[in-house]
This record gives sequence, structure tokens and C-alpha cells, in this order.
Amino acid sequence: MKLGLGMINILCIVPLLLIIHFANFPRNWKKRKTIFGIKNRDEFKTGETEKKVDEIVRENRRISMWITIIAILLAVGFLLIPNMTAMLIVYTVYIMLTIVICMLPYVKGNTELKSLKKELGIEAVSVRAADLKSINASHALNLPMLLLPNIIAGICFLFGLLYDFKIISIPSLKAQGSFIITMISATFFFMGILFVFLAKLMDSIRNEVISQESDVNANYNRAKKKLWSDLWIRISWLNTGTIILIIASYLINGADSLMITTCLIWTIGFFVVLALYAKNTISLNNYYKYENSIDDGDDNWIYGIFYYNPRDSRLNIERRDGMGVTINMAHPIGKLISIIVVLVILGSLASVMWAGLLENTEIDVKYENGKVICHQLRDEYIISKDDIQEVTCEDNLNELKVIRIAGVSMDKLLKGRFTVNSEEKARFFLDPRVNTYIHIKTGEINYYINENSEEETLEIYEALIKDL
Repeated sequence: MKLGLGMINILCIVPLLLIIHFANFPRNWKKRKTIFGIKNRDEFKTGETEKKVDEIVRENRRISMWITIIAILLAVGFLLIPNMTAMLIVYTVYIMLTIVICMLPYVKGNTELKSLKKELGIEAVSVRAADLKSINASHALNLPMLLLPNIIAGICFLFGLLYDFKIISIPSLKAQGSFIITMISATFFFMGILFVFLAKLMDSIRNEVISQESDVNANYNRAKKKLWSDLWIRISWLNTGTIILIIASYLINGADSLMITTCLIWTIGFFVVLALYAKNTISLNNYYKYENSIDDGDDNWIYGIFYYNPRDSRLNIERRDGMGVTINMAHPIGKLISIIVVLVILGSLASVMWAGLLENTEIDVKYENGKVICHQLRDEYIISKDDIQEVTCEDNLNELKVIRIAGVSMDKLLKGRFTVNSEEKARFFLDPRVNTYIHIKTGEINYYINENSEEETLEIYEALIKDL
């Protein structure tokens, strides 16, 4: 399972790094609408200026290439980390840091081109054509084709819900009642709803002005939005197909390996769809490259990455690399979104650090004053001897058929609500490396607990039996 999760990370990281490199550091900069977030212009393609721009592009592309190579080698090397939780923590922190580092040559190139513009005496301008009769009428979203896969995803979610609540029952299947199928289908279903929202948002974005001709603007923006529409439809079908495959694989035998394999397929499919969109977007921009000099607005882009323009009423604006949209950070809602994004990033880092703390904090089980106390960072379970109906000590932990419902499942820790051999109301407080455990039955809940060694577990069991 560790290797499978690691491969998912690799399949996410490597294409992402390659997209960042090839999208932002083109070999032939003369064909691009923008260079490092700076609008390409005729002044860049003449005489000594062309040589300077070419040197700036070549140098930063070389830096980006080496960063990308090193980053990919590190990502592959992290597969050797023996502990799964430690590996996931490293990958999470690594992805965030790597994205920032990979963009440093882009920031450098943006700064150098802005200095070159100032050196050439090029004034920042923002021109809008006044006679664009159809500029606000270009839409291309195929809403029925976008809604259909999400309706199917909703049916899958409803099936998972009814299945786990045992309204629908399928004999001999082990996952029922664990709510794993419900959680998986719900995750992908709500992702699909997010895709619909993003598709509508991008289809409604104010069209880009690239020409004084209304028909040219309308055709360009309609074609661009058709590419966006196709992107979201393909991702939605990929999303729904993945839901069906995961549910089917889990209903067959509940194997985590099948679910991980399906996630790998989704990851590969996602980047294939993204690559197709990128290829078509580049082709579209190359076709309309002769029209691309009407708008500037370079100074509204911080390092060519973040858009900040208090005079612009738009919340969303197309990214300068043509790969989707970004927000206007000067817009009130844009400021709120920026704060939320920062909080999500900090929350993600806090979550992985918390996971690391759980993994590396030993569990502590003791019996004192007539109570079994299970402690890790805080008292998790307190079991009074008066509530105990039966207690046994067993040594077959590795043979139990376990499904996690809610809690923690790590190499060194199993804690929370689990289904054990179809027994639904089970509570775990275990070190899975120790095969011996104490099984405590109470009126409503069964507890499976142990200490960090077989000897310590047996000592607690003997003290408990003696007192009972």
C-alpha cells in the first residue's frame, strides 16, 4: 500500500513539474503571447533587444530545467522512505516547497523583462476596444454533457449511502456498514459538483480583447471557451468512471490494492486530459498570435503570477500562460479567497505534522483504580471494570479482517472505530506491530487494545483479570 500511495504522488508530481517547466519556459518565446508574464511585443524581436530577451529566456529555462530534474529525482528517491506516514508527510511538504522553487526562475525572468521594458522606455498601457458588439456574448459550455456524468456520480453516491445504511443489501460483501463506499463516492461526487461550478465560472469570464475586430474577438473567445468546456466534460467523465471502478473493486473483495490502482488510473487520465487541453490551447494561441498585441496590463501582474488591479471589477481573469483562470486579489471576494487558500495550505501542513506526531507518539495503556486507561496525547478511552462483561487475551491480530470506519490507520498505530470480522461496534487502540492484544467486551462496545510489547500487554491483562 505504501508503494501504491507513493506512486500516486509520483504520478501527480512529475507531470506537474513538467507542465510548469514547458508551459512557463518555452524554447521558442517568439510564438508566445506572454514571456514570464510579460506581454510579448514587436520591440522584443528587433536587433540587440532580441538578443537580450533570448538570453533572459535561455538562462532561466536552463535554471528551470535543472530544478525540474533534481525535483523529479528527489520525488523518486522519497519512495525509499520505509515508513508510510513519514513518506506522505515528506511528499506533502515537498510538493508545496517544490512548486515555489520551480517558479523562482519565472519570477527572475519577469523581473528582468520589466527592467528591460523600462530600459527601452516602453510605457505600460491597457487598451480596450470600444466597438466590440459581441465581446460579451461568447459562450461555449455544453451544460447537458457536463451534467450527465455528474448525475451518474450522484446515483453512485446514493447507492453507496443506501448500501452502507443496509437499505440495499448484497450478500457476502464485506464493506457494508463501513461507509467507505459512501465516503469514496461522496468525495468524487462533490469534486464533480466543483467541476460544474468551475466550468460555469470560466465560461462566464469576461472575454479577452485581442483585436479591434469584433468577429475575431468573438471567434477567439468562443474557441477558447470550447476548449475549457471540453476539459471539464472529460474530467467529469473520468471522475465518474473512477467512482464506478472504485465501488466495483471494493464490492468485489474490498482490496485496498484495487482502489489504489484505480486512483493511479485516475491520476494518469487527469494529466492526459490536461496535456490535451494544453496542446490545443497552444495551437489556438499560435493561430491567433498576429492579433495578440492590443492589451498590456503587465504592471497589474505581480511577478507575472498574481493579478492585483483595484480598477478592475472582475473577480476572475485568465492566467497569462493561458492555462485556466486566476483571481483578482484586489477584489473583495478575491481577498477572501486568498485568505482561505493560505489557511488551507497552513491547515494541510498542520494536518501532516499532526499525523507525524501521532505516528511517533507511543500509546500508553494502564490499569489503575479499577479503570483501563488508553492514552496517547490525551485519554482516548477509559473503561471501567464495572462495564466489562468479558475479557480475553489473544495473539492473532494479523489474522483479523479489519475495515477502518473512522480513526487512524498507520504502520505504528490503529486507533478509532473499526469493523472487525463484520463486528461493527469495535474500538481500536493498538500498535499493529504487536500481534498480542486484549479483547474487552462491554455492553455496547468491544475494545481491542495492547501496549508497545507483548510483555507489557500481558502484564495489563493479568492485572485486569486479577482484579475482576
